[in-house]
Amino acid sequence: MTETPLPGLPSAWLLGSPGRVRRVVLASAAVAPPGTGAAQHRAGRDAVGAALRRAGSPVTSVGRAYSGAPVCPAGFPASVTHSTALAVAAVAPGARGVGVDLEPRCPDLGLHRFLLDERERTELWPRGDPPGLRRLFAAKEAAFKALSDCVDAHGGLFWRVRLGLCDGRLWARAGDRYALVGELSVPAFALAVAVTADP
Repeated sequence: MTETPLPGLPSAWLLGSPGRVRRVVLASAAVAPPGTGAAQHRAGRDAVGAALRRAGSPVTSVGRAYSGAPVCPAGFPASVTHSTALAVAAVAPGARGVGVDLEPRCPDLGLHRFLLDERERTELWPRGDPPGLRRLFAAKEAAFKALSDCVDAHGGLFWRVRLGLCDGRLWARAGDRYALVGELSVPAFALAVAVTADP
C-alpha cells in the first residue's frame, strides 16, 4: 500500500488534559477508482494497518466488526473514515475509544435543526455558516465513534452526542461518558479526531 498524504493532515495528534494526554496516530490511503464500497473498505483497512504500524502495534492486520468498525489488537483502538477518494484512520494506543471523521463537503444548512441543539447553535455555531456546520458535523461523527459503547445514551444516533466547550477545549458527551475532540478545518475539508476521556 502506498500511503496518500492528505495536505494538512498531521501524522499524529496529542489530545487530552494535563497529565492525561493521549497520542492519536493518523494515516491515509487512496481509494481506487471508481470509489466503490469494496474499494473504500480496502483503503480503510490499509490506512488502519499503516496507523497501527506507526503506533507500534505488533499486529497490523485488522478484522471488521458487524458495524463496519475495525477490529484491532488489544490496547490499540482504531477508527476509520472514508469517502469515494480517500480513507483516513486513527489509532489511539491505550485509550478506551477513538473516532475520526473527514467531511470534504459542507452539509445542507437545514441539517442544523436535528444536528445541533439550541445551546450548541449559540455556543459553537454563532455565525450559522456552512463551513462551521461541516466542522461540527465531523466533530459529532468522530465523537460518536469514540463513544460507540454508549448506545444507551445516544441510541445509535450520532447527532444525539452533545458538544460543548470547557477551558477552550471541545468536548463531547453521551450520558456520563466524555470524549475530547480535536479539529482541523481547512477550505478543502473538516477533520475531527475524538478520544474517550478516562473516568
